[in-house]
Amino acid sequence: MQRHLEQILEDMDVLRPFALQNQENNAELRSTMRRIIQHIEHLQRTPSISPAHHHSIVALLAQLLDLEHGILLKAQQNTELSEQEQQQLQTHVRERQKMLQAIQQDWSALQTFLNNCQDLLGKTPTTNDDLGQQVRSLEKCLREHLHQDGQLRTELNQFINALQGSIGSVLHVLDEVGEDAPELKQTQSILQHDLPDDPIAAKALLQQAREGLVQAGNKLNTASQTMRDNMQQQVSQMTDLSNKLEEAEHAARKDPLTGLANRRKLAEFLSSLADDISISFVMIDIDHFKKINDRYGHDAGDDILSELASVLNDSTRSSDMVARLGGEEFCIILPEAELKQAGILAANLCQAVSLHRFTSGAHHIDVNISLGVSQKKDSETSTSSLKRADQALYQSKKDGRNRVTLAK
Repeated sequence: MQRHLEQILEDMDVLRPFALQNQENNAELRSTMRRIIQHIEHLQRTPSISPAHHHSIVALLAQLLDLEHGILLKAQQNTELSEQEQQQLQTHVRERQKMLQAIQQDWSALQTFLNNCQDLLGKTPTTNDDLGQQVRSLEKCLREHLHQDGQLRTELNQFINALQGSIGSVLHVLDEVGEDAPELKQTQSILQHDLPDDPIAAKALLQQAREGLVQAGNKLNTASQTMRDNMQQQVSQMTDLSNKLEEAEHAARKDPLTGLANRRKLAEFLSSLADDISISFVMIDIDHFKKINDRYGHDAGDDILSELASVLNDSTRSSDMVARLGGEEFCIILPEAELKQAGILAANLCQAVSLHRFTSGAHHIDVNISLGVSQKKDSETSTSSLKRADQALYQSKKDGRNRVTLAK
């Protein structure tokens, strides 16, 4: 019996610092531990206690140490344990001692581990030494983390769904410029499936998709530059074509030799004039122009036609229209002019041409013109008015040329 009491005392010495270390503020526990040890020491010094009392004390102390293994200290008539039971008890006590010592060493490491886990999850570790509360706090942090992870995955899937449409548009653009993008198609295939639950595998897939997007972005930049170059080239071509069309349109309304309006431009000008204004017509023809061509050559004739066009332009208003009808025949349209005003202008032109020194190369050539003038009558067409001016011109030729005739 004395051996058992000594062993229990040793076990209590091991248990006491562990219990007191983790319950620093529990004065009642410290007091109880001291009383238990004092009672056991007193029992050692009191050999007159009956075996039954010894048995009760040992049983209670065994429960204190380990309720599960207290049965090893079963009651016996002589309060003696068999040799096998003593070995089992001693083995158990040694294991308990080792366990208590390991707990003492691991306790602070476990608390540090729990605090680090909370810190990694972005939570401030608690300073409470209660292990259960720390575990519950860690569980709460884990639940919040899992909830946030679920929200993040939901938002990531929404982003991926939105990205799918953009990828389709990029593929269409690249296809339009004849650029193949297999890496972008592979990225599209990756993003069409749900991400795996394993974060490492999910990260690897997203990294692969990112690389495909980067490569496709480089191709898209190249394709965009190609499209811009093509568009600039097309715009340049269209501008050149527009200029050529404008030049052709202008040329279609202009006499190529003199630069004056031709019959088409003349017709457009007449159609643009109001019906309620006075319009006069002057028909002009170079006298004996065939003789000039025969004597000085057709190049000289062209020089005469061009120089006469300049004289006519310089002698008319900006609102008038001077046109070459063909050969040596010219016409002037005078808006807002009566027959008398047109006749004065025609006479001045006739005199100005007679006084002008026409040249072709080294030759000075005398040039005279005949003119016919008409004013548009009410309900008369411009064609009819021109015809009457032409008839007046013929009359000037018949009367000796180098003169003006007013139509009736």
